[in-house]
Amino acid sequence: MRVPPHSRDAERAVLSAVLFEPKNYDNIWLRPEDFYDPRNAELWSMLNEMRGAGVPHDPISIGQYASDTGVLEKVGGYDHLVELQDHTVGLGHVNHYTSIVKEKSLLRKEITIISDGLEKSYEGDSCSADVMSELAGLSLQKQDDTDLYEHAKTYIQDCKDGNVGHFGWWCEEWTRNLGRMSSDLMIFHAPRSTGKTAMMLQWMVNAHMNKQRTPLASIEMLRKELAPRLLAHIGHVNTFRMRSRGFITEDEEQRSSSAAEELKVLQLCVRDKAMSIDDIRSWAVIEHREGADAIFVDNLLSISDGGKQYQSKTIMYDDFIRKFRDLRDTLKIPIIILAHPNAEGAVAWSKDVENFADIILYLFEVPPEGCSTKVGHIEKIIDIQGKHIIAQFQKNRQGISPTASLHFKGDTQTFEHIRWEEGE
Repeated sequence: MRVPPHSRDAERAVLSAVLFEPKNYDNIWLRPEDFYDPRNAELWSMLNEMRGAGVPHDPISIGQYASDTGVLEKVGGYDHLVELQDHTVGLGHVNHYTSIVKEKSLLRKEITIISDGLEKSYEGDSCSADVMSELAGLSLQKQDDTDLYEHAKTYIQDCKDGNVGHFGWWCEEWTRNLGRMSSDLMIFHAPRSTGKTAMMLQWMVNAHMNKQRTPLASIEMLRKELAPRLLAHIGHVNTFRMRSRGFITEDEEQRSSSAAEELKVLQLCVRDKAMSIDDIRSWAVIEHREGADAIFVDNLLSISDGGKQYQSKTIMYDDFIRKFRDLRDTLKIPIIILAHPNAEGAVAWSKDVENFADIILYLFEVPPEGCSTKVGHIEKIIDIQGKHIIAQFQKNRQGISPTASLHFKGDTQTFEHIRWEEGE
């Protein structure tokens, strides 16, 4: 059998650095399972226990603690402890040797994931989505043992420097008021014909104009159906009229052609046709490696079950949301999922959305008689050429949950922010 990747010298160097100088422990971000030698893994686990119990890490205390807790033999006995104390090669390069130990540990975990996938394939089950997702999580994971005080100080400095979040909202006014997004799982839902697809496309275009990449899993609409909507927004032209009239004017041709050229430059990434939740996970991992700043999915109710035959739709969508949450934790970028509401204005089918989503945004059109919202009654704005849309945050784990009035111009598939609605 082939020996798994490991470095005996690096493991000895790390442990000797701690035994010789206990304060080095605070700068080492390893877990017991990162050590290949079981004696070293047991010793590191014991050192963690000692730290938690407030026991000093000096050589005498370590030997006595190992003896008192009955793990002296597991850590290699006094001979192994003395050998480590005499191994001083890593004292000045502890971070370097720590990185080597972590690198070998990740390689062993990759081998385990791939081997388990092969075993699953031999048994007749597909493994590609699980393998890709687990490998992505492995390559992106970062051990975080930073003290809460250090996190607090970093947060203050980030706020001072404006280094908070990386992904803006669909317009500058929203980004100024709400702050940038970071790694949020967002459900964006609205009744049909309210303009949620138009807002999504406008959001994507604005992001790409700011040199950010936003791949879209377009399950509900094909790319050829999205193209006219994008031409309408970018070119400020009524593409529906162009198609239904049977001919186009010179101005329409010029505007739409210029928009097409701009669309070519933007290089929007759209993956259309049917996808299961596992297909989306694999695709999103690949897109993240290509530099995605956010992922859009249109829409939740169009995702297939992948042949798993769930007992109910509720169970199925609950599972989808859990997997999206795990994907967000792996990729650490915003994942924005379009959905349709039920009659009560909640996301259809899944109750777990309330727990797992960081942000839930609901759009609806203001009727002629106005509407009641959480900030009070809102009268319909009648002096606009288009729809008066209310954007209401039903949840925002990261900040405020305002209500906004928007103007949706359907002929050019474009939203404009009108105002933030204040409470009474």
